[in-house]
Amino acid sequence: MKKLIIIGVVAVFIAGCGGASSIDKAVAQVEKAIEKVEKNKDKMTESDWNSLEKEVEEPLKVIANALETNKVGVGQRVKVMTLVAKWTAVVMEAGFTEIEKQTGIDRENWGNELEKSTKDIENALEEIKKNATDSIHQ
Repeated sequence: MKKLIIIGVVAVFIAGCGGASSIDKAVAQVEKAIEKVEKNKDKMTESDWNSLEKEVEEPLKVIANALETNKVGVGQRVKVMTLVAKWTAVVMEAGFTEIEKQTGIDRENWGNELEKSTKDIENALEEIKKNATDSIHQ
């Protein structure tokens, strides 16, 4: 009986360590991807982004599953949540940079351009409405 208890405790310990190590590996892979983006974000091509996305897809699933099933402690949960937030920020920053390149409009002026576009759309809709009303009354 005593041997079974010891074997059971060892099995639980090993299983617990195995789960933690898969999460640790996933965290390390995402950290590595973040470093890669931070160093090369201005030089990365669409192919680089696609490759990186595939590279982190599985680790992010492992992390999400661990969070959903409460397989991580509070300390590790905080670390993982910080990592996910950092990954999101890095990807968004790179996306914003790409938008600036594509449009030629810097971020500081996006609000102004959006407001201008909204006014243009509103004016166009008013013109359509006026034309529709005029054609009904003719």
